[in-house]
Amino acid sequence: MLLPTFAVAQEDTRPPLTVGVNTVRANFDPGLALGNVDLPITYNMFDTLVARDFSKSKDRTSYELVPGLAESWKQIDDRTMEFSLRPDVHFHNGQPLTSADVKFTFDRILDPASDYVEARNLLKVIERIDAVDDLTVRITTKAPSPILLQLLAYHTSEIVPKAYFESVGESGFGQKPVGTGPFDFVKLQPDESIDLKANDSYFRGRPTISRLTFRSIPEVSARITALANGEVDIVNSIPPDQLKAVESLGCCKVRSVLMNHHFIQYNTYNPVMADVKLRQALNLAINRQLLVDALWDGKATLPHSAQYEAWGPELYDPNRPTPPFDPDRARQLLKESSYKGQPIFYVTHPVYYTNGVAVAEAVVQMWKAIGVNASVRVDEGWTQLTKDNPVLTARNSSDWVVPTDPAVTLYMTWSKDLWKDEAHFDELAEEGETTLDRRRRHDIYQKMIDLFEEEAPGTYLYRAPEFYGVRSGIQWLPNTEYTMDFRPDNIHFTK
Repeated sequence: MLLPTFAVAQEDTRPPLTVGVNTVRANFDPGLALGNVDLPITYNMFDTLVARDFSKSKDRTSYELVPGLAESWKQIDDRTMEFSLRPDVHFHNGQPLTSADVKFTFDRILDPASDYVEARNLLKVIERIDAVDDLTVRITTKAPSPILLQLLAYHTSEIVPKAYFESVGESGFGQKPVGTGPFDFVKLQPDESIDLKANDSYFRGRPTISRLTFRSIPEVSARITALANGEVDIVNSIPPDQLKAVESLGCCKVRSVLMNHHFIQYNTYNPVMADVKLRQALNLAINRQLLVDALWDGKATLPHSAQYEAWGPELYDPNRPTPPFDPDRARQLLKESSYKGQPIFYVTHPVYYTNGVAVAEAVVQMWKAIGVNASVRVDEGWTQLTKDNPVLTARNSSDWVVPTDPAVTLYMTWSKDLWKDEAHFDELAEEGETTLDRRRRHDIYQKMIDLFEEEAPGTYLYRAPEFYGVRSGIQWLPNTEYTMDFRPDNIHFTK
């Protein structure tokens, strides 16, 4: 007698992974979640038409553009590019990816009435999106764009499902996001954790981990303790002075990668900060090398002004000097300025940046040394500096690492109406953004850097590394720009 047989589900032997991070925020709409603390999470839920491959870069700070959700593309004319979507790609809710989703993704951002201000500023070169058929999309730009493919590979361009988004609305989508990425949303507890599960039908292959949890642990010491106890497998944002403590645990290793430039913004709409000589004095008073040596153990790097090596040899000028430290000249400019001892506040978030508070305190001491009435203000609200809020004086921030082009890393950082006299800067930027000749672009962007240094709406401090603690047996590498990639080709386990 034959007994009936039943299919038995095989146990998932893949390990789960828990990552301890600074914070977990409340909204994961990729058009809005563009902060350093958001990108590690959204990157694992969504995909873009064009992808970035960091694997061929030894230091993981540069990348090649490769097919993503689009399996190929071709130039139709100098303003139009056509993309062929991969067939049989599905969103986490089972809906197939079509050109309608791609069109909706960009249309919602480009709508001038939408909340996607930062994303729209980044993608403003796009004039329209046309769905040719279910698997073909054409993107037309307002003028020839040398960086369209890079923009389409950035987080703002992560594709969302039209039908689901419209059914739950912007707020609902941010709290329960649906993408095509390697991990599918399960649960969000703002300020505590976000839980994801493996998308086993992922078009780039089955993930090597079963579940992925990002757990909010704001305090550095608590993150390291959780790593040592095995409560988490990876932690981020370890200060340089804690690296030996992590390495001495015996269970873990340190991974690192250079990230973006940290800088200070000045609110030129503030009556005190409107004086360019004061701003120049503040810049000259900062001993950046001391910050690098004392607070970063020499592991941060000084920038050659507002540029990245990743721009390439045709756009980057290695002969530009690093920002000077000249306290005597700073004192002279301060005397020549209209400054009369008014308080200047350096505003910083308590945990957003590694060493953010420590650097703020050090810079304020340097400003005091030339005679400035300065102090640190730690603020979880960390209000942006705008012309609508002239009370604030100075704030720390960071720029765009990628797309690796000055049209983004320089222009988008400093052309948001941040300083009163930026009109000529913006005119040059608009020319550079639509100029295909690279020699001409080089000249344009170097002129923009000259203007930036002369007007001093802010100053660059250093390019910061990000340090991660990783438990032994986990083979994983971080990328620049805070993208923590847990796709199947970037994380493996050894016994």
